[in-house]
Amino acid sequence: MGRCFFILVVFLMYCDSKLELQSVDFKFSYDSFSIQKSLVGKKLDLGTIYSPVDIFFDDSLLFVSSIGQNFNVTVFDTHDDYSKLAHIFKNGAGPSETYSVAKMDFLKDGSVWVHDIMATSMKRFNFSSIMDSVFVEELESAFFMNPILSAVYVNDSIFYTTTQGVFPHSRFYVYSKDGDEMRSHGSYPNFGLEIPPTVEVDVFWAKSMVHPSREKFILAYEYLDLVELFSRDGNLIKRIHGPLQFLPSFDIGERGGTPYMKRVYEKTRHAYKSLAVNEEEIFLLFANGRTNKPGDKEASIHYFHVVVLNWNGDPIRFYELDHAVASITVDWNNKILYGLDRIESEIYAFQF
Repeated sequence: MGRCFFILVVFLMYCDSKLELQSVDFKFSYDSFSIQKSLVGKKLDLGTIYSPVDIFFDDSLLFVSSIGQNFNVTVFDTHDDYSKLAHIFKNGAGPSETYSVAKMDFLKDGSVWVHDIMATSMKRFNFSSIMDSVFVEELESAFFMNPILSAVYVNDSIFYTTTQGVFPHSRFYVYSKDGDEMRSHGSYPNFGLEIPPTVEVDVFWAKSMVHPSREKFILAYEYLDLVELFSRDGNLIKRIHGPLQFLPSFDIGERGGTPYMKRVYEKTRHAYKSLAVNEEEIFLLFANGRTNKPGDKEASIHYFHVVVLNWNGDPIRFYELDHAVASITVDWNNKILYGLDRIESEIYAFQF
């Protein structure tokens, strides 16, 4: 077994130039962007934020999720000089509680689906802001059999989820909104090399986001600059590669007899990290093909570039930020891109 892995690693090292991503509908480069612009960030005065991990935006409210705190989310009012409104989602398993907040997916009826990645669940809350207070009420929940890395809720009242499960080995595990597993669907991208399933699920790690109509959704990949658009049925609409058009670069290790993706300093390249969408556009925080070095620590997940596509996959704009951030969200009405600096526990506002 070990000899096979060694041969595969050598093949990856010396034959990358012969590999090619299959079934790509569109390729683009930096020259494809008609607008390329530098954005200057303004640091927001939000007071002390403890252990922030992600940010979300809806209406006029900015949400900051944290780890290791009594409450998982802090809410700020952008219409009132970013005043702190509330702490929500107490850390726990009770009503209106979560163990984590990996994603907040706001619905048109005012409710929000919250992905609790630690509890392997999705919970829907009724969310309302009255005067200077924020209220949440748990409406329903779905608990999944498999660890869920990312999930989107589509119009048929089902979830398309990405997972590290390999039995069956499919791109999506599909669940009802009650958490019942319905089927598996789709296949992973192919770049001309057969790799073990337990490796493939890591190599093609991706974040998902659903269009506000819930008729289609997107996957944006971490280890190659690939974006895929899917219908609400989970069928691939379009596969877009760019702007650098690189392929995954990694070694294969073995742990307890199981092969896994081994990320390698100064070899494994990074692509899309965080995204935000509205009806017309997709904003993607882009690592620009960065490789990490020993000692980078938290700096390794902070990036300076944002790729903007439309829902046809066409490149629209390319932004360079003057401050590196780990995640993004967007106030579409006021054209403000928010970026989270996890190292300094600060949030920056970039007018675009």
